[in-house]
Amino acid sequence: MDIATYAPWLEIVKTAAPVATACIAYRALRNWQRQDRAKRQAEFLDELIDATHEHIVDMQRPIELLRMAKIGIASHANSWETRGAEDQTTAGALTYIEKHGEQDAKRLNEALAATQPSVVKLRSLSSKGQIFKFPEYTKCHNAVAKLVWHFGRIQAFTTMIASPTWNWDHPDVSSLLQKVLIIDPDEIQNDLGENDAAIIKFAQNSYTRIYG
Repeated sequence: MDIATYAPWLEIVKTAAPVATACIAYRALRNWQRQDRAKRQAEFLDELIDATHEHIVDMQRPIELLRMAKIGIASHANSWETRGAEDQTTAGALTYIEKHGEQDAKRLNEALAATQPSVVKLRSLSSKGQIFKFPEYTKCHNAVAKLVWHFGRIQAFTTMIASPTWNWDHPDVSSLLQKVLIIDPDEIQNDLGENDAAIIKFAQNSYTRIYG
């Protein structure tokens, strides 16, 4: 091949080389971005599972104290004859609150305060997870919301028993009392397990999509 014939090909190579280099660099960048995104998603899932289990462990103390309070309420249910309450459960609750409410509420508040950090962490992670746009993330988000909802329910119960000076005849106070009295520690425990399983299932499916 003489110089005249070779020269155009040389120019073509010189022109194409930067384009080829740019394409290679672009593919490398996209591959790195995918790997980095997968890494961040996996780290989030690890953190979410750890936070969920930490919260469930932390909730055991408030649940147990709630259980003891409910037993206390039940043990005073025979006071209904002298209190004139509409039912034995309400009468037992009022008697229990007068005798033990403040003391037991103090213990519950201490247990709830120790659990608060895990609630904050779970809520934060739940919000953070939305930026990854995981498929079916709504199921996970709802499961986390249900976990921390039970914390709020025990808080409401604690507030209710903390003061024996409520005007129990007021309709709003009476209605709130009825709502907190139906809170069941066994139901909370079972629901924590179900929502933990939902979060784990979501994480397993997400790991499969990331590494599958």
